[in-house]
Parts: sequence; structure tokens; C-alpha cells
Amino acid sequence: MKEFEKVVELAKKLGAGSVKYVKYSYAPATDTHHVKIFLVKPLEWRVLAELVKELERSYMVKIYVPHAKAIRLDLKKRS
Repeated sequence: MKEFEKVVELAKKLGAGSVKYVKYSYAPATDTHHVKIFLVKPLEWRVLAELVKELERSYMVKIYVPHAKAIRLDLKKRS
């Protein structure tokens, strides 16, 4: 889980001032890691793009925005 702690720290660092908190979880049924970013104010697109670019080195990334104050990144390990 050290790897996801780095993801959490990166999200907090890049989104300083916008990110309230970050949670991560794992769904074994789909072999998917979920990183949920909860926001205080809107996140700049370049910040999200930079975070996704960093994650795409090791994972396939899908982005979901369930509502205005949250972003969910679904991560699957590249094979």
C-alpha cells in the first residue's frame, strides 16, 4: 500500500488548496484500485492531467466525476 500512499501525497501536493482529503480502496472482484479525491474548491484541469499522467506510467486510468466536489480515479495494473 506504500504505492497508494505516494498517490495520495501526490494528489494532496498537486491540488494544494483544492483537495480536502483523499481516500483509496481496492475492489478484488474487478481487480481495481479506487482513488477518491474530495474537493474544497474546483481543481484546475492541468493539475488533474498531471496526476493522471503520473499514474498512467503504471496503471490504466479511468476518471469519474460523481458530483461537483469529488473525483474518482479507477486504476488497473498494466499487464
